[in-house]
Amino acid sequence: MSDTRWTEIGDAVASATKHFSGAAAIFGGLQTAPDRYVAEMAFLHAMLAGHTSLESALTRILDLLGEQPPTGARWHADLIARVTRTLPGRPAILTGTVARASEETRRFRSIAAHAYDNFDEDRAAAAVDAARCLASGLAPEIERFRLAIDP
Repeated sequence: MSDTRWTEIGDAVASATKHFSGAAAIFGGLQTAPDRYVAEMAFLHAMLAGHTSLESALTRILDLLGEQPPTGARWHADLIARVTRTLPGRPAILTGTVARASEETRRFRSIAAHAYDNFDEDRAAAAVDAARCLASGLAPEIERFRLAIDP
């Protein structure tokens, strides 16, 4: 598609990829981190930044398509639910493991944003697996969608 808004979408995808990859790397070093507090906070922030960048890419895609983004108290969940569905006139934006991973990082986003004192490394492992999936699979998934709507 020749629409120049794909430039900003690509930037947001690259940002999500960078932050999710960084979060996974930080998480891998938590056990040996010289300052556990700093490492945990860096991990939580990287996960939050990764998912926020993902949401930015997705809302920019909705704008490009002329779709209104979800609103209200559950807009984060509604956004992921919408982009993982096929709707009239367009295929699902995220599918398969990338769709499931985006839902997992969305759930973890709430922990990162609101539960600073309740960090549980064991419970975070699923979100880290999702972050790794998104770090490697998000850009190809967005490219698949772009080609599907404008071959």
